Amino acid sequence: MSQQNIMTLLEQAEAGSSSSIVDLAMLLEAVRCFLNMDVAFTSRFTDSQRRVELVQASSAVATPIPAGSAEQLDNSYCFKIACGQLDNIVPDTMAHPVTRGMRVTRQLSIGAYIGVPITLQNGDTYGALCCYDNKPNAALSRRDVDLLHSIASYVGQVMGRTLAQQQKQDLTREQVRYVIDQHKIEVVFQPIYGKHSARYEYYEVLARFNTDPYRPPNEWLHDADTVGLGLEVESAIIHRVVARLNSAKARGLEVRTSINVSPQMVESGLLPELLKAVDSRQVKIELTEHVRVKDYQRFRTFLRPLSDRGFKICIDDVGAGFASLKHILEIEPDVIKLDLSLASNIHLDKKRQALVTGLLAFAHSFNCEVVAEGIETQEEYQALEALGVAYFQGWYFSRPVPFEQLAESLEQAC
Repeated sequence: MSQQNIMTLLEQAEAGSSSSIVDLAMLLEAVRCFLNMDVAFTSRFTDSQRRVELVQASSAVATPIPAGSAEQLDNSYCFKIACGQLDNIVPDTMAHPVTRGMRVTRQLSIGAYIGVPITLQNGDTYGALCCYDNKPNAALSRRDVDLLHSIASYVGQVMGRTLAQQQKQDLTREQVRYVIDQHKIEVVFQPIYGKHSARYEYYEVLARFNTDPYRPPNEWLHDADTVGLGLEVESAIIHRVVARLNSAKARGLEVRTSINVSPQMVESGLLPELLKAVDSRQVKIELTEHVRVKDYQRFRTFLRPLSDRGFKICIDDVGAGFASLKHILEIEPDVIKLDLSLASNIHLDKKRQALVTGLLAFAHSFNCEVVAEGIETQEEYQALEALGVAYFQGWYFSRPVPFEQLAESLEQAC
C-alpha cells in the first residue's frame, strides 16, 4: 500500500459518519505494511504507566507486544519519545545508549523503532502511535515520521471522542451508584379508583429520586440501564416498596399496590426473592417496556413462579404501540392499563372512544381487568365510565402521595 492510499483511507475515515476502533485498526495495519515494520500499536498514558491498546502485527512475529499490557512510563519507548528523551526514530536500538539498556528492548526483541505522540484536541498527550521491527532498519525517514503524525492526529480525534464518552459514562455510573448507596430512592403512591366499590382499590407505586437538582425517574432509569445498573436500581425500588408495605402492616394497615417491573428484571430471576416477604395479594406486577421481550416462551417460565404464588400480572401502556398488544397475546395478563394518551380528551374524540371500546371487548373476552390511566378531568372520567371502564387512575382522583400521607389517611378512615 502506498502513502497516497493511506492518506486516502485516512480522508475517507475522517469524512465518514462513524470513527471507530475498526477504522483505527485498519489504518494501523495499513501503516505497518507501508513502513514494512513487524508491529504497529497505539498506547495510552496513565499517571504511571503506558498501556497498549490496539496492536497489528506480522504473522512472522512470535511474540508481539500484547494488547492490554502495561509498562512503567520510564521503561517505555512511547513515553520517552513523547517527552523528547528519544528521537522519533531509533534505527538500531542496540547502537543507542538509552534503548540498548532498556528491559523492553530485550523482552520484545526490538531492533528498530519509530513513534510519535498522540495528542488530543485540548492539547493533552493521550499516548503514542508506534511501530517496531525485530531487526535494525536504516530505511526509516522523516517522511515516515510525518506520515505517523498525520495518522496520530486522526487517532487523537477518535480517542478524544471515545475518552469523552467514557468519562461521561463514568460520571453517570458514579451518580447512579451514589443514588443507590445513599438511599436516595423513595416511593410514592397513586390510587386506582374502582367504580363499583366507589373507593380506592389499590395504589401504583412510583419511584422518586431525591436529588438536587431534581431529575425525573425515567431519566435516572435510562441512565442506570446505559451503565449496567438498571437491575440494581429496580431492586432498590422494590426493596423500598417492601419496606413501606412492612411499615403499613406494623401499623395495622392493609395497602395493596402495583409495582413497575421491566422484562429485564423478570428474566433476571431476582423478583421472587425480592418479593418473598410480601403477600401476593399486596402486589400486582406491572410490566413496563424498558427492554423488549425477545423470547416469550422463556419469559413465561420466569413469570410462572410468581403467578403460581398468586401475583397478578399487569400490562402497562396498552394502546401506545404494538409491543404492549403483543405482551397481551403472549402473556395473557390479569390486568391491562390503557395508555394515558387514550384518556386525553376522549370525550371529544370518537376514534379514541372506538379504540377503547375494542380494547375493552378484547380484555373482557379473557376476564382481564382494564384500568384507564391519565384521567385529568371529570369529562374524561365520565366518557370512559360510559364506555364500560371500571378502574381509573389519574390526577382527577389524586396525585401520587408520600407514604406517611397515605398511612395517615388510611388510619383516619379506619
